[in-house]
Amino acid sequence: MKQFAKSVIPAFFLMLPLGAQTPGSEIAKWQDGKDACVSITYDDSTPNQFRIAIPLMNERRLPGTFFIVTGDIEGSKYQPSFAGRPIATILRESATVPTNKNNLFERTALLNYLQMVLEVPELNGFRAQNLQRNITQGNIPALAAVVDPLLAKVRQTGRTYPSTGKSAAVSHGPNDPVRDWPGDTRYPITWDEIRRHMAEGHEMANHSITHPFMPALDEANIAYELDKSKQEMLEQLGPKSTFSVEAPYGIDDPRVKDVVASRFPLTRNWVLDDFMDGILRGDRRDPTQSKKEYLQWQRGPLSRTTLDEMKGWVDTSQAHGIWLVLAFHGIEGIGWESLTTETVRSYYDYIAGREGHLWVATFQDGAKYARERHNSAIATKASGDRIEVTVTHSLDQTLYDLPLTAKTPIPADWKLVRFQQGQDARWLPVHHEGDATYVMYRIAPNGQPATLEKAPN
Repeated sequence: MKQFAKSVIPAFFLMLPLGAQTPGSEIAKWQDGKDACVSITYDDSTPNQFRIAIPLMNERRLPGTFFIVTGDIEGSKYQPSFAGRPIATILRESATVPTNKNNLFERTALLNYLQMVLEVPELNGFRAQNLQRNITQGNIPALAAVVDPLLAKVRQTGRTYPSTGKSAAVSHGPNDPVRDWPGDTRYPITWDEIRRHMAEGHEMANHSITHPFMPALDEANIAYELDKSKQEMLEQLGPKSTFSVEAPYGIDDPRVKDVVASRFPLTRNWVLDDFMDGILRGDRRDPTQSKKEYLQWQRGPLSRTTLDEMKGWVDTSQAHGIWLVLAFHGIEGIGWESLTTETVRSYYDYIAGREGHLWVATFQDGAKYARERHNSAIATKASGDRIEVTVTHSLDQTLYDLPLTAKTPIPADWKLVRFQQGQDARWLPVHHEGDATYVMYRIAPNGQPATLEKAPN
């Protein structure tokens, strides 16, 4: 069943020629009155997402959202760096000051940088994400037992470690190899390629510079990863690419949340809207039990996930008006939890086959529509064979400019309706549902009033 909601401010009608009071307009829960919304998202900007997934999506007119690791893209200006105090200062200090709650995240951020970016050989077995349990529990002694010996190993090499720039490499001895930040050197993606796909209707969103495990970083290094990747995307792709972010590894950390959410209007790690419930990837709650107006239900297909299970997510969303957010990663052997091309193709066919019921939107557009509708007021007035409709919302109009879908009742003798808002003019078909006669149309919020006029007989 199509879902509509009345505005925050009640709509009103003047008397129509038939002498009956007609109810006011409503705003559809989803664009074009669809039953539910599906957003297809991809993490990590691995090559087959662009070379395999996007052509399949384009063939079926399915837009997607791609979370980009900017340091992997050829020609990126802003490169990996260690933000904060000089590395040498931190290493010297670690010889006499044990790891404690005040210096923990600076030190784990440093170890992450040395291992992930500079590929210091003494840290080959270290992975920042392996610290997650002790970070979550606030177990400082257990963390110190890992961090202090690693810092000692790094100090004992006697090397110096620069902190900035693409050519930031360890100052090795004469027989040590020099390593730069590699990016994805097998099948490199370029900004020109990304711009082309963005022009096709896909959203490009932020996934940091180096894909670090942010709960193990201090605020300075989290901020660097976010601010510089955001600036890179702004310069390369424009402001629409700076709306959405996903902190790598799908983390849910309150300390990181504050840093991330203050920099982007929309995160895929946390649902920040009070009118919207959120069931994220690791949450097994039943989505049909949510009591909120909107529900964002995130599901992440893994290599072992069956196609029938993935189809079931779509069916449940359609039946209950849910916003299904799919989080894909690898395709055909490249990327985490890789799916086969045939699985992806079959799933896209299944989604596209429900075009009449599902609004497939970018992650950005799904959020914008829900927020605009929740914050909108719609006013309707009629006189003779003319109806005027106005939609306004209180959000930042430089960010929230997505058309909403309105449903307006009309007299039963109207057979065709002319819509006009500014330069946008079109003919609308008339719909009948029981005793109701109405038209449905997209309307730009905060624009000129839209008029609906009965076509001449």
